[in-house]
Amino acid sequence: MEVITIETGAYQDLMRKLSQLCDNIQFFSRAKETIEAENRDVWLNSKEVCERLNISTRTLHRMKKERKIGYSVLRGRYRYKHADVEKILNEKHVVSTPETFAELRQIYKR
Repeated sequence: MEVITIETGAYQDLMRKLSQLCDNIQFFSRAKETIEAENRDVWLNSKEVCERLNISTRTLHRMKKERKIGYSVLRGRYRYKHADVEKILNEKHVVSTPETFAELRQIYKR
């Protein structure tokens, strides 16, 4: 076992920096929880969802049809919960499949 010795001033400086790091982690953790709580009640339109997920409107329609994303219709327009969109992003639910590529080829052959 190796014993390392450091000066008292260096040790105190190290402990101060560690304390600041812990404070920053706690601050950002609370800030993230606050933002997530605020975003639970936010509704997005189709364009915003497509931009957020980086998908086409056709892919979004397919996700609705396959019940991979929840939605509500308000005054004839589709609305999506921000929390659901974030959940999809976190689960990496938007994936490419051979069927997706085949459909893409068919669309662009026309």
